[in-house]
Amino acid sequence: MVELIDAIGLAIVPVIFKGVDKDTPAYVMRERANVNAEIMGRFAAMLYCGDEVGMEVLDLIAHFTAYMQVEHQHSMKRFLGPDGGMSKLRQARANKGSIQ
Repeated sequence: MVELIDAIGLAIVPVIFKGVDKDTPAYVMRERANVNAEIMGRFAAMLYCGDEVGMEVLDLIAHFTAYMQVEHQHSMKRFLGPDGGMSKLRQARANKGSIQ
């Protein structure tokens, strides 16, 4: 299941984050990460159910989507926070520009 989820994630990330660049606001990144979490949570729930999907899939969707959202929020904090990767890249770029 993990391999399949990883493969699905690799396939949809380029679509969800298409057009994102250095000027993309953080809130847009977070919105797209939430969409990604919703999609991945639904895929995970369906895969977890296996061949028989009943009403329990609704609870599983809620569970897996919440899990994915928490994981995405952690990633976004590391990337978009004040000392995150994006801030460091922008600072390095600004420093490089001022040196030249």
